[in-house]
Amino acid sequence: MKRNYSRQIRILHKAAIFQNVPAEEFDDMLEALDSQLKYYRSNQILISQGTKTSRAGVLLEGSLLQYQEDFWGRRSEIHEIKEGQLFLESSACARSTVSLSTIQAQTASTVLWFNMNDIMRLDGSRRFHTILVRNLMHVFAEKNLELNEKLVHMEKRSTKEKLLSYFSQQSVEHHSDSFDLDLTRAQLAEYLCVDRAAMSSELTKLKKDGYLEAERNHIRLLRPVR
Repeated sequence: MKRNYSRQIRILHKAAIFQNVPAEEFDDMLEALDSQLKYYRSNQILISQGTKTSRAGVLLEGSLLQYQEDFWGRRSEIHEIKEGQLFLESSACARSTVSLSTIQAQTASTVLWFNMNDIMRLDGSRRFHTILVRNLMHVFAEKNLELNEKLVHMEKRSTKEKLLSYFSQQSVEHHSDSFDLDLTRAQLAEYLCVDRAAMSSELTKLKKDGYLEAERNHIRLLRPVR
């Protein structure tokens, strides 16, 4: 794989955890965090479920998949990690904790690893110290909101109610009754923890009953006539 270092650097500077760090302090910051750049081939495991780690990663190139497996080897996908995203930060921050998921490269990928414990030990003597802690809090807050949103959908009992809850939330986020889904049908079924065939059948019923119009990934919500 041809490595585009300039593109990786741009992604690194835009990553949420490193946003607004002064350019002149960037190299010092990476050294302070004991950062390491590593390359992975397609399908290679970066870290296995149950492994203890104090390091978090930022994906600079490629695509990663985060998933869990139960005792019987049944896999449940959590989400796809995209370029610029931070991952494993919670496991790395928590003391005496192991990763509750496996991270696997879907394509040839480049990751910057750094020590989360080093962030906790920063003394505030440099500008990037405060910026890193503030950025990390923002990351945790955003992921907590995403988790809470998913829990709202998951508490619904039927596939229909889960779909309506998810579409309603998307409508709020897009400030419109019409929007494009970021997830494929398979990914949406995985996200809502429902059977894909049953979900497709329920979508057909929702269209028939006047709740929505759907064409590929475009959704338009309607209010059915009573």
